[in-house]
Amino acid sequence: MLLVYRDIILISIATTLIYFIYYSVNTYYLMQHRSEPTFGVDSSVGDVTVVVPVYNEKVDVFKKVVNGIQIQGTRFVVVGDSSNEPYRSIVEQNGGIFIHLKERSGKRIAISEGMKHVDTKFVLFVDSDTIIPTDTVTKLLKHFKENVGGVGANVSVKKTDSGASYGAEFLERTREIILKAMSARGGSVMVIDGKCAMYRTGLVKPLLLSGKFRNYTVAGRRATMGDDQQLTAHIIKNGYKAAKSFDVVIETEAPENFKQFTKQSIRWARSSYYYFFKNLTDGTAFKAGAFYTFEAVATFALPIITLGLGLVRFYFDLHSFGIIAGNSLDTILDSITTLTVLSKGRELIHPLLTLLSIPGPLIFGMAVANNVRGERIRTLAYGGLALIIIFFTSWYGFLTCWKQSKWMTR
Repeated sequence: MLLVYRDIILISIATTLIYFIYYSVNTYYLMQHRSEPTFGVDSSVGDVTVVVPVYNEKVDVFKKVVNGIQIQGTRFVVVGDSSNEPYRSIVEQNGGIFIHLKERSGKRIAISEGMKHVDTKFVLFVDSDTIIPTDTVTKLLKHFKENVGGVGANVSVKKTDSGASYGAEFLERTREIILKAMSARGGSVMVIDGKCAMYRTGLVKPLLLSGKFRNYTVAGRRATMGDDQQLTAHIIKNGYKAAKSFDVVIETEAPENFKQFTKQSIRWARSSYYYFFKNLTDGTAFKAGAFYTFEAVATFALPIITLGLGLVRFYFDLHSFGIIAGNSLDTILDSITTLTVLSKGRELIHPLLTLLSIPGPLIFGMAVANNVRGERIRTLAYGGLALIIIFFTSWYGFLTCWKQSKWMTR
């Protein structure tokens, strides 16, 4: 029993040290991040087609989205996923092409159908609730060096009266630090966010038109989530880099309340954990490099290990003080020797773990606070609540990551 307890303490110290390294390294590489590239491939806006899937979007929001795309000067295609008017009229009045799918099929089928109308060198996917700035296409093109297969934009959440919007914005600023650190290392980011993502057409079109993408299944059930993660993994597997442009800041609609935020977080957690395990087992993470693998493991595996260790340690503590019984364990844990050793262990180890656990998160937290744009105090306050929700939804998503079949609606 004492050996088991000792092993738990050693693993706890190890995870605490890894967390310290994780937070410190991300903050360090954040400071190493440089400005955006000034040139990329020899291409223009005429080499890009924009594809937008739409399903029952708020009309006023959709108008702003289409206006933002129309200003880019590119050809654009909107796929109405069982949605027709007024979306068709809005698109055609702005010079776009509208495709109507009579039955609801989900985002995967919608972008796959839109891809059938793309014959340009690049394709840009934009969600129907995402407003892009006027120079989005030209700035994203600058990232396409020979080894880059896809580029995502930096996400900002529209502030509303709901605290959930501030919590969602806080999480985006946290992700920005991690992704900037990965970019500073010159490697791939973990995922190119599907809200606004540009790809090499020749690289992704075969996948998007295939049954592997359109009829993707998890645990024998058709999956509707994780299209952006599947595309990111695809370009990495094919020897390209997944990049991110931080000077293209798009604005997306916020969850209306924390209930919606929680549901959204569960969907994201399920998708993220599923692809985390998949990318580790099929070698995609290792192909992206050691730092990519370290970031993925620290982001997804360590929180689960930490909570598991915490629960086990709590269980042992309850036994050691005789609060709960455990059959054959009682004889050992009720002994004076065991209680003394465990008590001394706690007296020494707990302060040490606390001491080790403070600097890393403190440094990282200061970086996040500095990264928040406007209304900092309110964003940080609601961000704390959002982190608590994310903690529990991550665990639930981890335990139910095989459930990938619910529609990705807001």
